Amino acid sequence: QFDFISGPAPGRFDKVAESLGAHVYHLPVKSRHPLRYVKQLSKIVSENGYDIVHSNTNSASAFLDLWAAKRGKCKCRIAHSHNSSCIVKWQHYLLKPFLPLVDTDRLACSDAAAKWLFRKKDPYVILPNAIDFKKFDYDPQVRKTIRAELGLDQDGQEFAIGHIGSFQERKNQKFLVSLMPEILKSIKNARLIFVGEGETKQSVYELCTELNVADKVIFLGNRSDVEKVLQAFDVFAFPSQFEGMSVAYLEAACSGLPVVVSDTIPTAAIADNIFRLPLQKDLWIDKILSFRNRERNSVLKSIADSEYNIDVAAEKLVDFYRSALKL
Repeated sequence: QFDFISGPAPGRFDKVAESLGAHVYHLPVKSRHPLRYVKQLSKIVSENGYDIVHSNTNSASAFLDLWAAKRGKCKCRIAHSHNSSCIVKWQHYLLKPFLPLVDTDRLACSDAAAKWLFRKKDPYVILPNAIDFKKFDYDPQVRKTIRAELGLDQDGQEFAIGHIGSFQERKNQKFLVSLMPEILKSIKNARLIFVGEGETKQSVYELCTELNVADKVIFLGNRSDVEKVLQAFDVFAFPSQFEGMSVAYLEAACSGLPVVVSDTIPTAAIADNIFRLPLQKDLWIDKILSFRNRERNSVLKSIADSEYNIDVAAEKLVDFYRSALKL
């Protein structure tokens, strides 16, 4: 039985979780109402008698989750680090010394994420962010359908540079927009396609207008069919300033796309189509242009046994739970 704690607003996965038998509890925003959050969460943990509280986090704010779990008499309290930095750093550094007082076990999606959240002496287990590979396998027919939907040509002459991610400063979408004037000198029918929403979307759009590339940039908003949209791209670009271990570029790699990522974030040895580069415009332009006319194939067979396969990761997590509970 898995239940979920979320923020005050309904989430897009609530109905899916509930259809599988889970309860979803909506609590106050943790950073704004920390004491009320802890009090309510403690009550939920106590009343349900959970064996495990598993806090997925980007910062030491997990202290509040696990403090509430400890007050609620939960014996297994897991801090699971998913990033290598965060936005509100003062809060992270304020709470980090107290996290060892309330966690009993530690997970991280990468070594960088572990170093960010845990002390050097504290043991942890790496549990990679995993995906359902089969959903993202390259499909030429789906590619034709989605490209037609997006108004792209069917013969591949229009070169689609894709990015998937929420619009935040750390995701660095403006960097991609800044590349377009030079890319368009070499490929006049290049298109930059964004999937996602967020606080910096308007400023990214304004930069498109400022650089006179607005007619070459497509904003798709949030999509529930990311696995299909990926088929339409020719290259995937991910210039984040920091991440724990991004699912977005792993999904892109599984779809057979060449993936260009910043060298400031951890990358997975999942396939040979991931290319790490420093955030220098000339290097990114040259690398992106090098994928013109690249033949795209399925990479599913080569990655099926990877630790990033969700079936493999799920089994590892169950084993971790059993070990933590000494079953």
